[in-house]
Amino acid sequence: MQFFSGRVAISALATVGVLMLAGCGGSNSSSAVAAPGAALAAGPTTFSAFGNTVNSITITGGTGPYSVRSSDANTIAVPAQVTGATLSITPKNVLANTVVTLTFTDKVGATSAVTVTVVPATIATPLVTVANASGSACSAENNLAITVATLCAGETGSASVTLKDANGAVLPNRDVLFEVLTFGGTVAPKADSSVFARLATVTTDATGKATVALKADVEATSEAAFLRATDVTSTHRIDSWFNVLKQTNGASDLSVVPATGGFTAYYTNECPLVRREFGISGGKAPYAVTLPAANTLVLNDGTAAAAPGAGITVAKAGARFTVQSGETTTCVASSTEITVTDALGVVTKPTFNITAGATTRATATTDLTISPPNISLAADLISTYCTTSNTRYAITGGTGPYLVSTSIPQISATVNSANAVDVSFTSDSKWRMLKGQAATVLVLDAAGKVATATIGCN
Repeated sequence: MQFFSGRVAISALATVGVLMLAGCGGSNSSSAVAAPGAALAAGPTTFSAFGNTVNSITITGGTGPYSVRSSDANTIAVPAQVTGATLSITPKNVLANTVVTLTFTDKVGATSAVTVTVVPATIATPLVTVANASGSACSAENNLAITVATLCAGETGSASVTLKDANGAVLPNRDVLFEVLTFGGTVAPKADSSVFARLATVTTDATGKATVALKADVEATSEAAFLRATDVTSTHRIDSWFNVLKQTNGASDLSVVPATGGFTAYYTNECPLVRREFGISGGKAPYAVTLPAANTLVLNDGTAAAAPGAGITVAKAGARFTVQSGETTTCVASSTEITVTDALGVVTKPTFNITAGATTRATATTDLTISPPNISLAADLISTYCTTSNTRYAITGGTGPYLVSTSIPQISATVNSANAVDVSFTSDSKWRMLKGQAATVLVLDAAGKVATATIGCN
């Protein structure tokens, strides 16, 4: 690889760790926890949102229920009443930047204003179009639920987007920046370019289409790579993930992502229920997945959960399985080696790590609380994101019934029959929770009190 490409790769990886969530599906980052009795605050107070893109605004403080009013209902339509303590908005697409004020009001008449600048969305599709190399041996392993395409290491395919305005008119002669923001791939203006790097800028043609050559890293292990396309003029950008499979003697190497999964607990000796996803690539299907003897983790092949400690079979490459750690008050630090064996006997061993919490739980109160205050999921070391995950928080105090929501639209929260909050998200070809990102989980009780916790990818 050229020295220039390596330097850009290091910069790109550093960038991924601090990316704002607005770059991954248009969502805002998490809000700070409000102290009991705090003033009403909706936030972020000022932000930009692309047309046709979902964004979330979180509410802390004040007394629920909350109402909201839009200064331009044609551009941002809102309901009269906010359900819970989060409002999801999808602005109408616009031809030029448009400023809209959303005014939130609580039960006692306090107000909080949020200013949204709606920016034209000019990339016509939600995903970058990635074409495999002609005759690729790895394309058969592609799983469209996870990635837009699968390339063998060293192969060259292409990536493209088409630009249109809010009226559907194509936008020729516009610069589009393509970036591979993790290791796994490089780009260049043309397939015969002498230098491939982590970023390249090309111009749209008469049909509004911009295309770059996309090369899978020769030295890559089997991994997912993060691809972004940005219209330089409007700054509208979309994100996609593509898969790269390392080849050895004409066969794809067996790989499991994440190589190290798991979570960090918050309270001493207490662990919440956490379920993490692992994806299998390469090798030869089917795959046997087993745990050490006497282990109590629960494996699931995507259809059914096995008995605690029992093994499972994963039928095909590109498929996924989950590992679940149950809720316990005897939680200690551990590292469990999971053995994945393919049909040819090739073995790889990802791990599920639990890091014990360091905070002693305070004396219980009758105030509304959600606990633990934070659950930290482990990011994949190579692709720096958190795979599909589920976890659970407990609601104590306050007055039922409860409404729950999150600060990121792609993360769902529901109250189960035991008044616990089940939180989950799915890693797919368009959106993944990146390392360094966090979301707020909010609970609103029947008395109008709000309690918050966070879920993070670290």
